[in-house]
Amino acid sequence: MSLLSGIFGGRSLDALLRRARSCLAAGDFDDGLKVVEAGLARYPHAVVLRDTGHLIRRAQARAGMQALKDRVSQDSDPDAHAQLVALYRDVGMEAEMIRATERFAEEHPERDLPHLLRGEQLLEVFFADLRARDGRAAIDRLLRAGALQPDALKPRVMLAELYYAIGADKALLGQSSALHRLAGDDEVFAPILAAIDAVARTVPNESVDALLAKVEVAGALARDPSAWSGRKRRGIASETEGSRLEVGLAKLVAEGTAEEAVGIDRAGDVVGHAGKPPAAADGSDEETALAGVARAVARTVKVQARELELGAFRRCVVEGPFGVMVVADAAGGVVAARAGRGTDPHRLADRLTVAVDGIRGRRVS
Repeated sequence: MSLLSGIFGGRSLDALLRRARSCLAAGDFDDGLKVVEAGLARYPHAVVLRDTGHLIRRAQARAGMQALKDRVSQDSDPDAHAQLVALYRDVGMEAEMIRATERFAEEHPERDLPHLLRGEQLLEVFFADLRARDGRAAIDRLLRAGALQPDALKPRVMLAELYYAIGADKALLGQSSALHRLAGDDEVFAPILAAIDAVARTVPNESVDALLAKVEVAGALARDPSAWSGRKRRGIASETEGSRLEVGLAKLVAEGTAEEAVGIDRAGDVVGHAGKPPAAADGSDEETALAGVARAVARTVKVQARELELGAFRRCVVEGPFGVMVVADAAGGVVAARAGRGTDPHRLADRLTVAVDGIRGRRVS
């Protein structure tokens, strides 16, 4: 049986995940990556499948990493710096990627590329967590890259994307002028320029930092740039994703994997719930018990992981007399599930991400 026929013999996200992990365990890295690629074509937002792909790439890339590290240490080769950063990014080693990028910028401050790379990384973090500090750092890096390479389009496009998203229309107007000059009649940039020109305008006393702070407090962007930028992180609180989240959580409970499941958005509000909370000894309603744990993780562990540059929060497990609780990252918030004592927490975590991602990411075929 060919690889592809094997894949389509088990097309659920769970089956694809098992097949990819089997390839990883056997050292069949190329076949494992093909399974992941085919799975992401069907479930493009499946974090658990994407993470498995990162594990496979890490195992495959170790030798190449060491060779690049040697080149960086011996003569600080700029190409080796850039390749090492790209390799860390491709295999999902975020903390190492950040350190490599910062070293690249320190050793080659005259080059625009390390500032551009760090600006892009910070932009990704900002759109994931909406922290004002990350947005400001991204702007500073991208402005630095643009100053070092005045004719570069990429840093200006990314700055325009951020300004557009937070409603900084005056700052956006400045980028619009530069983009028109640099892009000329290039049809590829036509929709980008049209979207920017539709809102860019002179605004008195505009404060970019105040707008960044407003976005952080609200937990939402002023505008969605995905129509022209390709960024499609709408978050679990959006109307479309919220309804799909409900389906995924209900499926998890219906199949008996969890007794209760919940989704929490950035503001700490419940955006999806399935199952019945445990009865309290005093008869009171404990509907918010699981939500409270998820909310606490989102506001402490998830935030601190970013603060300490430990990489993005993925998931954590809480065990006690009540049983097992798993809290996992989700676009724009977290999801959590509770099961009885004796439950394998790793299986519960996998099933939680599979249930949510499998519904969110599935493409009809």
